[in-house]
Amino acid sequence: MRLAAVRDVELAPKRRIRAREHAGEGTPVVYLHGLLDSSEGWDEVATRSGRPGFAIDLPGFGGSTCPRYERIASYARDVGRAVDGLGLDRFTLVGHSFGGAVATALTEQRPDQVASLVLAAPAGYGRIALAEMVARPFVQTAVQAALPLALVNPLAMSAIYSFWVSNGWRPDESLLGRCRREAFKVVPGARQAVRTIVRCGIDQRAFFRREIDYDGPVSVVWGTRDRLVPVRHAQRVLRPFPQADVQIWDGMGHHPQRERIRPFCALVERASRAAEPVPVAPRVRGALRAAA
Repeated sequence: MRLAAVRDVELAPKRRIRAREHAGEGTPVVYLHGLLDSSEGWDEVATRSGRPGFAIDLPGFGGSTCPRYERIASYARDVGRAVDGLGLDRFTLVGHSFGGAVATALTEQRPDQVASLVLAAPAGYGRIALAEMVARPFVQTAVQAALPLALVNPLAMSAIYSFWVSNGWRPDESLLGRCRREAFKVVPGARQAVRTIVRCGIDQRAFFRREIDYDGPVSVVWGTRDRLVPVRHAQRVLRPFPQADVQIWDGMGHHPQRERIRPFCALVERASRAAEPVPVAPRVRGALRAAA
């Protein structure tokens, strides 16, 4: 893999967003990860692409500080300021799970900067039963105590990931390593994110209840065996984005960038190309005449 350069964008005193930058050519791609992950989770996808890649630690995860408010718009504003700090003008935006909700909000806030949008099983398009259960006060207290212990235990982490996330795929060593490193730091960010996910699913101004003023290409992918974010939410993306190309991949769980990395990378590349200007052939002055 190409090594990524780690950059911190300062938002305010004691507030920052961390990003991992991969070199390349062409339209940049910004990657937003899901719950309990970090920018490192995009390393293989970004490495397979020849484009500049900027994987961002969402607020409250990895090296990024928590957002000011438990609102999806607050997460998106922080990411948008990080994008400015990274010097990005126009880019393909890829969001997975919770990152898909943040990507949707960022697209609404900055439609002229998002050249193309790719959503992988995004949150924010309906109620998510597991998030609502975890957000209950007594359950939340128990989960906060147990979560770090589960993340540092490879057997427990493998079982949770295989059942809930990947439809039987075991987590690779890099994911297990990240979970162990972040186990005792992730609780505050996860707590805020879960409450934000619940709010996204029941809000009267939720994405799936209105149109979003964005006319760029939108690609959506979901797995038929997603146990975290119901596949029935997929068609709801067509309310805010009527132009969306919605694909349902048979037998896949919640993690396309690991379960189906080749087709997923191809999807991101097609989305990036769709947003690029079509080269115009130079005009030939005058008419061509056949030789006598």
